[in-house]
Amino acid sequence: MISRRGFLASAAMGAVASSLGSGLCAATAATPDPLLPLWKAWKLIHVSSSGRVIDRLQDNVSHSEGQGYALLVAEALGDREGFDLILDWTLANLAVRDDALLAWRWHPANGGGVTDTNNATDGDLFTAWALMRAADRFGEPRYGEIGTRIAADISRLCLIPSPGSAQEWLLLIPGVEGFATSEGVVVNPAYYMLRAMREIGEQAAEPRLVAAAADGNAMLSRLARERLVPDWVRVTPEGFSPDPEKSRAFGYEALRVPLYLIWSGLPGHPAVARAREAYRASLEEAGDTIPVVIDPETGETRETSSDPGYRALAALTACAGGARTGGLMPAFTAGQPYYPGVLQLLSLLAQRESTLGCYVR
Repeated sequence: MISRRGFLASAAMGAVASSLGSGLCAATAATPDPLLPLWKAWKLIHVSSSGRVIDRLQDNVSHSEGQGYALLVAEALGDREGFDLILDWTLANLAVRDDALLAWRWHPANGGGVTDTNNATDGDLFTAWALMRAADRFGEPRYGEIGTRIAADISRLCLIPSPGSAQEWLLLIPGVEGFATSEGVVVNPAYYMLRAMREIGEQAAEPRLVAAAADGNAMLSRLARERLVPDWVRVTPEGFSPDPEKSRAFGYEALRVPLYLIWSGLPGHPAVARAREAYRASLEEAGDTIPVVIDPETGETRETSSDPGYRALAALTACAGGARTGGLMPAFTAGQPYYPGVLQLLSLLAQRESTLGCYVR
């Protein structure tokens, strides 16, 4: 999949969002949910009037991951109008496959269209999860029906046994095509959002998804025994190995691993502890930058970013380790790139929906 980088845009709107502070403001009658103004500011910059989530760093493309993230945040904050707008664009433009999964990439060039019909399983997972949650929140059975179909095809097409008989895990592959070869199965640990897998598996009566979540938990623990979890890994009958064609760093993909584990109620997971230790020195410093690409073997920082969304992820790991201060969470800036911006929103939702209580509730 495409990597993510930093991009500065819409400074004025960013300043408006920053004025809301670090997420520690109290709810008032005018703002019943303190996260809602942050979401609206982000949506104004990164979501088109048609409901398309725009990744400007990647040539203004849209992808199923971004649509799924936005659907989840809209549902969580009760934004029915935004949810329907984003869902309508998603179904009209990405639901072009023969199955219920979404094409992962849409490009605006030449009138706009899908440029790769393969799916991205994390995009499907978040979309299905958002739809099932929205069915309950908004009382709309149609959402649940669509989510159930997506969940069924994730289970049918994106879960495969691990190679060999030693582990016998169900692996969540990143897409239907291209990830299972004679050399092994390539997986992306950051696609394992265990809570979403469990909840949609239970609601859609797809027990293989629930089983795959448990296997994913075990796999992530195994990967974190000695080092940070990498962006990509190959699973073979002999165990884990790097994939020569993909990133082996703890980077823009893997930084979501601790976020999803904390959200899934596992703040003490070994992968969270590894990330927390990797971030510790940067969080203790007064500077604004945070590591975003780290060599898992040496612990060397290869790349840093000043985008607050990445620091928010690091602050979440500190919260999971027992920190009970809001000072670590940076002020939200809607003008940061699409990716760190939505990660900051997801980080705030994760601590709200887990057992943590460091930041805004």
